[in-house]
Amino acid sequence: MALRASDADVRAIIDSDPTISTTVPIRAANTLVDWINDKCDQDNVLTAAQLGEIETWLAAHFYAHRDPQYSSKATEKASATFQGQTGMGLESTVWGQTAMTLDPTGCLASRNKGGKASLLWLGKAPSTQIDYEDRD
Repeated sequence: MALRASDADVRAIIDSDPTISTTVPIRAANTLVDWINDKCDQDNVLTAAQLGEIETWLAAHFYAHRDPQYSSKATEKASATFQGQTGMGLESTVWGQTAMTLDPTGCLASRNKGGKASLLWLGKAPSTQIDYEDRD
């Protein structure tokens, strides 16, 4: 499908380096928004304008992974803190969080939660376990 977001749209909402292209983040966002439109919008609640906004904010999110954004910085003695952490998915940037907020289908938020690891104990209950010393 045609791209909904433009270079100017993305650069309007994120501090960007003019030497870094937004083409790849926009294409990645477009792929994800097309998927949302096909798989999650069965009732056709998403308008073209909403799809465009979601794509723009997702593109800014993907751009921020290429060019990490400051959450704080200081000029004396050069200190800086960057947004996000790895493993947080769309929650790692304010742009990803905004994209999830703009999605009335809840598809992005659901997909974001689906990627988290969980741990399930498959062993015996503690009351039925055999101590190490008592094993053969």
